[in-house]
Amino acid sequence: MRTPGRASASASPWCLGPCGVIFGPSCASGARVTDKMVPPVQVSPLIQVNQAPQPPPLIGSAWAKRVSVSLGRYSALFLGMAYGAKRYNYLKPRAEEERRLAAEEKKKRDEQKRIERELAEAQEDTILK
Repeated sequence: MRTPGRASASASPWCLGPCGVIFGPSCASGARVTDKMVPPVQVSPLIQVNQAPQPPPLIGSAWAKRVSVSLGRYSALFLGMAYGAKRYNYLKPRAEEERRLAAEEKKKRDEQKRIERELAEAQEDTILK
C-alpha cells in the first residue's frame, strides 16, 4: 500500500490522496501519472462542447437590422403596457360599480332569507305548542 499524498510510479493510473480518497488520472493531490494512457477518442466537431460558437461580428446592415428588431420589440412592449394601463383605468370604475351592486343585492337576499327563516320558526312554534 502507498503512503497517502505521495506520488509513486506504479502500474495503476490511480493514486491515494491525503485523506484516503482514491483519485483518478488527474490527481488532486498533485501526483503524476507515469503510465501510458489510451489516446483520446476522436469526436466529431459537430458535437464537441468545449467551445461555445461565437456569433459573427455585427457589421453594417446586420447591426442596423438587429437594432431595428430590438427597437420594434421594445416599442411593442411599451405600447402593450400603455394599452393595458388605459384599459385597466377604463374597466376599474365599472368593476367597482358591479361589486357595489352585487353587495347591495346580497344584503337584500340575506335580509329576505332572514325574514323567511323567522317566519318559518314562528309558524313552527305555533304548530308545536
